[in-house]
Amino acid sequence: MAYSKLFEKGKIGRLTIKNRCVMMPMGTVYADKDGIATDRIIQYYSERARGGIGLIINEYTGVDDVDSIPTVGNLRAARDYHISGLERLTDSVHKYDCKIFAQIHHGGMTSKPALTGRQSLSPSGIPAAPGAPVPKEMTVEEIKAVQKKFVDAAVRCQKAGYDGVELHGAHSYLIAQFFSKYYNKRTDEYGGDVEGRTRFTSEIIDEIRKVVRPDFVVGLRISGDEMVEGHMTLEDDLEIVKFLENKLDYINVSNGCAQNGDANCDPYSFTPGWKKHVAKAFKDNLSIPVIATNTIKDPDWAEQLLEEGISDFVGLGRSQFADPEFVNKAKEGRSDEIVKCIGCMYCRERLMADMPIECSLNPRLGVEYIYKDVKKNGEGRPVVVIGGGPGGMEAALVLAQRGFRTTLIEKGSELGGTLNVADKAKGKHVITEYVKTMKKLIEKAGVEVVLNTEATPENVKAYTPVGVFIASGAATVEPSIPGIEKAYKPEEVLLDKVKLTGKVAVIGTGLTGLEVLEKLGDEGCQLTAVEMLADIGPGVFPPIRKYIVADIMSHKPECYTNHKLLEIKDGAVVVESLADGKVTELPCDSAVVSLGIAPLKGVVEAYEKEFDKVIVIGDANKGGRIHNATKDAFTKANAFLD
Repeated sequence: MAYSKLFEKGKIGRLTIKNRCVMMPMGTVYADKDGIATDRIIQYYSERARGGIGLIINEYTGVDDVDSIPTVGNLRAARDYHISGLERLTDSVHKYDCKIFAQIHHGGMTSKPALTGRQSLSPSGIPAAPGAPVPKEMTVEEIKAVQKKFVDAAVRCQKAGYDGVELHGAHSYLIAQFFSKYYNKRTDEYGGDVEGRTRFTSEIIDEIRKVVRPDFVVGLRISGDEMVEGHMTLEDDLEIVKFLENKLDYINVSNGCAQNGDANCDPYSFTPGWKKHVAKAFKDNLSIPVIATNTIKDPDWAEQLLEEGISDFVGLGRSQFADPEFVNKAKEGRSDEIVKCIGCMYCRERLMADMPIECSLNPRLGVEYIYKDVKKNGEGRPVVVIGGGPGGMEAALVLAQRGFRTTLIEKGSELGGTLNVADKAKGKHVITEYVKTMKKLIEKAGVEVVLNTEATPENVKAYTPVGVFIASGAATVEPSIPGIEKAYKPEEVLLDKVKLTGKVAVIGTGLTGLEVLEKLGDEGCQLTAVEMLADIGPGVFPPIRKYIVADIMSHKPECYTNHKLLEIKDGAVVVESLADGKVTELPCDSAVVSLGIAPLKGVVEAYEKEFDKVIVIGDANKGGRIHNATKDAFTKANAFLD
């Protein structure tokens, strides 16, 4: 076996885990409004268990539905009526020889008063961040009441069939607030030195041990380093865990806090391994097993972490969103078929908006309960997919899996479409891996790929298709302004078709515009950014925007926000202030216009004249991001001739 460490059995407490792969707890918003496990969440976890994972630590599971509601779909073990749904969940996981722990959780100050109608609780009344709601300092009586809720929840989890519980002591939730020197300013027995700040948790663990069976696992998740000045450091958190070590079966090491979520869920610009020293410190200083996340996107990296002794078990997070078969594929020697997370943060973007999570690369995520089985009713009937971008590749793959004789026609020399431009931006080589994997999956599914061919209604007729899927993408928006023909397109810059020097004006600062600015700045150009809205990077998810804008700002660009482009001249662009109407000429040696895309005109109508079933997907339908294209393709390809 290629991954001898990864597929070695491991022990946590008295429990044997079949491999060293652990699915990390990640919020989904898949439970119902009362926190009850739904078919949606059960099927989601069941598929990850079927995919070969050894242990699942399910998402944060509320112990309190009065003072702690973080999302509208927060899974809970706060009431006896939650037990039956949780039992269905554990049963669905156990049938695949997979163990499961519940991560029991109280949000404390991070709970949402808008959902509870109450002031949130905390050790010392300090808000999660400047401007956040001010929480209530807990009395000792309230502390005792919340501790009992943790214990009661653990008992319910044992009744529901869980193999253990994990106390959520990371990311500035209530337990972490008691640990914290920043949030815990108490002067009674629950504050002060390390003994006082761990007392809240220590007493919970002691009481849980009294009421659960001896082999029931009790672990703790902690932020090994909160990575914000003035908050808990690696040394602080090691001190906490050492104080609790003899009470715990394992430690699960994460990072970050309420003021630094990126240390926990990092974007594509972070290099895997950047935080492995934190986990290694815990592994070197503890005698209990250590589980740790380290931006694991592929099994080679997971194996390396185990070989280096970074942790005893590897925590798989978003990689389990992107491909629930990650572990099975690795074990079966099919690592080249693993769809690897690209760090686009769309899942986190959805969660922060209190929406059920989705994945840009795996449109089946969260709808496994709807698409339980592939409907193989294609019966060899021919279909044609036009365009090999993300939408076209996804549609072709689904149609082939359903048994249609699928032909994918791409006018370029390789599949990928605009992804072959997007992957040229700084830090985005992960997209190259995605395209490579999709090529492999498409080939394996038996799709006939026709490259270097411009599809037309006439040549498509030769395939006598029962349906035509148009995924031909969109065209760059070129506004009707004087001199627009003098401007370069973003793809010309990103693909190195042109080499710009000197002073360059970039008009439009969506994500593509930002990537152009970043590349040109790195190449030594003097930058001018023009944006009609109030700030550059409008609409870009803040955790992505933060780092790319910081990189751009290091090149000291001139920024003209609230300005629109009027004209492009030789040696200058002319802009108008939307605030006061002032017109300004901005000297530049060249200009790049990045104002988005729009569907090609007339393409769909031409096919609709010749074919009965024409399905339009992705950018050919409406401009969007990767997740828009893959979801559109997945749903329509599954519904085709259903």
